[in-house]
Amino acid sequence: MPHESRDRIRQGKLIGRHRIAPSAARVVYEYYLERHPDDPALLRLTRLVDETDRLDGALLTPDDVENPRDYILLGYTIDSRTGLGDFNEYFNHLVGWLKTMPIEEILQQPEVRARVERIRNEQDEFKRILERNSFQLNNVVVTDLREIDHLPAGNRFLVYSLFPDTNVSLRVHWGPAHKSVIAAVGHSIFNRTCRTSVGELMSRFGGGGHRGAGTCVLPMEKAADAIDEILFELQQNG
Repeated sequence: MPHESRDRIRQGKLIGRHRIAPSAARVVYEYYLERHPDDPALLRLTRLVDETDRLDGALLTPDDVENPRDYILLGYTIDSRTGLGDFNEYFNHLVGWLKTMPIEEILQQPEVRARVERIRNEQDEFKRILERNSFQLNNVVVTDLREIDHLPAGNRFLVYSLFPDTNVSLRVHWGPAHKSVIAAVGHSIFNRTCRTSVGELMSRFGGGGHRGAGTCVLPMEKAADAIDEILFELQQNG
């Protein structure tokens, strides 16, 4: 960043655009579209940005979760929480394809097809594990994955379809080398009534996030008590 730009930001004169939006892509897109309203390269990205809003903002339908298609399906292939592993090189390929290809052609690329097929092949087992290792506690669905050595690829929002009467999830799994416990909390994307500010709650345990989702890393000796406290807070603000 040029020194002049850094100085302006320090003085509160931000160059660019900032606002609350469903996705960062939306803010960037609007910034350039205002300056180049007739640019065909920008105009052809309208649907992509619309679908990015839906995915980043979790503005999805149950069908988007259980039977994703087009850009939503493509988005799951670059979501680290889908469980497909590293995607840096793959993402760079996608950027190039998205500039020149329609979504139907992108989904036929061998790298994309391989990821999509893995999601579809492993989704049923992922669903069975969720059903077996999850339970409802009032408004909270708790998923404890500490007995699972390898979690299949799957849609992270599926738990909200399986437990539609809940409005928030708590997912627990081991940290690296089983030396800590990870607690991940998220508001339901279908039942948006949870009043807990998840980021604030997680910060009390050394983690963070935003209002609707967050995580924390719990030391082994404190994990059980911390999980109980988190559960109590989620039920109190249900």
